[in-house]
Amino acid sequence: MPAPPTAAPALSLSQIVALLQRLPLFNGVPEPDLSSLAAECRLDRFEADAAVFHQGDATERIYLLHQGRVKIVRQEEDGREVILEIIPPGEIFGGGAIFLPEQPATAQAVAEAEVISFSSLAYTQFLHEHPTIALRVIRLLGARLHAAMEMNALTGKRVEQRMAHILLKLAARAGRADAEGTLIGLSLSRQDLADLCGTTLETAIRCMSRFRADGLIKTRRGGYLVILDLDRLRHLSKRDTP
Repeated sequence: MPAPPTAAPALSLSQIVALLQRLPLFNGVPEPDLSSLAAECRLDRFEADAAVFHQGDATERIYLLHQGRVKIVRQEEDGREVILEIIPPGEIFGGGAIFLPEQPATAQAVAEAEVISFSSLAYTQFLHEHPTIALRVIRLLGARLHAAMEMNALTGKRVEQRMAHILLKLAARAGRADAEGTLIGLSLSRQDLADLCGTTLETAIRCMSRFRADGLIKTRRGGYLVILDLDRLRHLSKRDTP
């Protein structure tokens, strides 16, 4: 069983403000304005595989990832778990961000993660006072919706095309330049990739083996992937594989 969340060591108001200032969402917000929000904030630590919240929970708090990675997982009626999104540091997540009454999916730490949270009421008041931040949230969530629609459009496509799309999405969100190409800075199991792609574990393994044989990707110890040829992967994501 994963350990429950633990409160991080107590931080001063100025330290919490400094944390918020480093998050892209709050870039440019004056320090006095952030102080009022910081007074409402809580910082929790979650071990790998621990749930930040569960599908169906009431959306009483708003969550911002400070460090680590969090995956958003939806439990389908047939028992399958589908990974909807990987959240990188600095981003907001959870149904409360768009004022849903319940969490539509579970948020689970991929590795040890630090999460800043504050009440939905504090969030609503802050957005009323800072419409530019509301616009940033809308753009961020709109980009996620667009990505979900793109993935949905690929439902009937071959698994190679869907997997190429997933790898490109991960590279855009968690990739960094590497001597061999683009390193996805996120440890992913083969089951994670299968869930993201909406396919079976065996099919995902065969697909990734083909990508390696074709010189598209390379795997490294710990579940890390390097994309060796982004252009070829983009081409593959836009066409059916024979």
